Amino acid sequence: MIEAVGLRKTYDHGRVEVLRDVHLTVEPGEFVAISGASGSGKSTLLHLLAALDRPTAGTVRVNGHDLSGRVHDVNGYRRRIGLVFQLHNLLPHLAAARNVELAMFGTHHSPSERAQRAVALLDDLQLGYAVHRSPARLSGGERQRVAIARALANEPKVLLADEPTGSLDAGSIEVVFELFDSLRAKGLTIVMVTHDSAVAARADRQLTLNQGTLART
Repeated sequence: MIEAVGLRKTYDHGRVEVLRDVHLTVEPGEFVAISGASGSGKSTLLHLLAALDRPTAGTVRVNGHDLSGRVHDVNGYRRRIGLVFQLHNLLPHLAAARNVELAMFGTHHSPSERAQRAVALLDDLQLGYAVHRSPARLSGGERQRVAIARALANEPKVLLADEPTGSLDAGSIEVVFELFDSLRAKGLTIVMVTHDSAVAARADRQLTLNQGTLART
């Protein structure tokens, strides 16, 4: 499902090397957790897998898409994967359900289907009471769960998640992982960046980024 070979990412005309010779293979349905110190390149690696950035060198394929060069239909590619951003990135003027629906715009889903799926996902994450609330009326943990619902709205084959449980209490983490487990049983592949060792321990594999290189924990 994911294959990255020899990934390298530099900035400032090559003077700052964030990733060096990173190799990563993730099988369909696998859950891989990536940990590491702040600034180790974890988010950079996710951005390369999400086609939000391009590698300086190396090749990467995700769900059949070659991301080594420019993705011709980058928006179409992103609609086929799920992205959970560390800072939620919810639109403040839209209610929770509408934020989830946004991910389905441009798909074959009708407006009523989008609305029904958004409410169903929020219910799965125990946010049924919040479908009409704006982000300003939600706690940090609630906003994080809305962001997870949005990432899953298009039934992606791959979920790329940057600290998706960082604002959640223990009970909410259990709710999220119950949903993840049910979707993994249907083939969802997860690559998650996390500082939480207990969350990382739930993964099939734990990897660590250190000084730009990736190794098994």
